[in-house]
Amino acid sequence: MDVRGNGNRAGKWFQVVVVLGMAVMLWGCGNGGDTASSTVSSTPQSNTVVSKGAFVSLAPSGDGGLVIQGNNMTGVAGIALTITYDSSVLAAPTITQGGLVAGAVMASNTLYPGTIKLAIVSNTALSGNGEIAAVSFATVAGAGNASLASVELIDSTGAPMP
Repeated sequence: MDVRGNGNRAGKWFQVVVVLGMAVMLWGCGNGGDTASSTVSSTPQSNTVVSKGAFVSLAPSGDGGLVIQGNNMTGVAGIALTITYDSSVLAAPTITQGGLVAGAVMASNTLYPGTIKLAIVSNTALSGNGEIAAVSFATVAGAGNASLASVELIDSTGAPMP
């Protein structure tokens, strides 16, 4: 299909292709590994993944949930990440889209206890800092570990950001 001369159509095709690719990644990859070895600590773990000045961090929200925060996200148009958590303490996660990625397409996979996979793609590049998403758990039986197992950021051309 020839999309020259119509930037909106090309942008929509790009968005559809990226979303489909991320959906395949989310649902086709299983649970991402064994989570049975998670350990319980007195406070949820916070960590950060940096890519070309942009960074994503995970922090406790104070109510037993988690906040996925993006900083210096200028130029980022897609995010794919995996969070692991202690499924003996935390259960039934729910993901809520954050303000930084408002208007973007978001897909999440919470089917495998102990693992959350999240993919977000925007037709335009993000800018600045803010909440990417919030994670809440239906069951919180104490304080459990949670960490970012992987983060991939892509730019508006679909290229991975180093």
